[in-house]
Amino acid sequence: MGIRFIFQDFFAFLKKPHTKPYSGHFSPGDTIRLSLLLAACLLVIRLVGIIIEVNGFRPLVLYFSGHELARQQIDSSIASLLLGALVMAPLLEEAAYRWGLRFGPVRTSVSLGLIVFYWLPYGGTYSTTILRVLDQPGFYLMVAMALVTGLTTYAILSISYLKERIGRAWERNFRVVFYTSALLFGLMHIFNVRDMSWTIVTLAPLITFQQIVLGLFNGYVRMRYGIWQAVVQHALFNVLPVAIQLSDRVL
Repeated sequence: MGIRFIFQDFFAFLKKPHTKPYSGHFSPGDTIRLSLLLAACLLVIRLVGIIIEVNGFRPLVLYFSGHELARQQIDSSIASLLLGALVMAPLLEEAAYRWGLRFGPVRTSVSLGLIVFYWLPYGGTYSTTILRVLDQPGFYLMVAMALVTGLTTYAILSISYLKERIGRAWERNFRVVFYTSALLFGLMHIFNVRDMSWTIVTLAPLITFQQIVLGLFNGYVRMRYGIWQAVVQHALFNVLPVAIQLSDRVL
């Protein structure tokens, strides 16, 4: 297995998303090598995405919005930044948008509950700031609504007849499930823009292009190589923005 194989397998998967895992056996050494190969592929995809964004999407967003976008600035310690971006966000967001791609009562219920949490008002910013919002009443309301969603889904899927019917429909329509998950994951990051407007909402697919691409790639990684590989790739993806933030503080 090499980078060429992963790219070919990835693009074939995008043409026809499926639930079949990779059938090869990995030793611990192979797992580390696979992580590095996937990271290399994601880096290439990201560089291409940056070129497209800088030369295509960003000028369009500037033209229609009339100003450069300002991101949410979070005043946090270096330790909180590293914990949030490299640990909390990969774990929680992969649990929300990728773990439940492989249908099952627990996985699907947890994922749907977390997705509801993230799509409640500005939930998308909480992966990296969760320790700073524990004293806000609205946070616990969001948690309660997410729990109700997750527990209700689990109760429904605990009924054998419904579980089988929904499971078959899930498999038949997995293409829709896969692309919807990637799109929701990417669009969630529009909440990181400081000044929201209808123009920004309309341009959200362009603004969150790189996150949508990450959603597609990590959905592939999750289905082919497992959820923990997806978590690792998500953490590695976040290294660049974290490094930029840290350099801004130092400089």
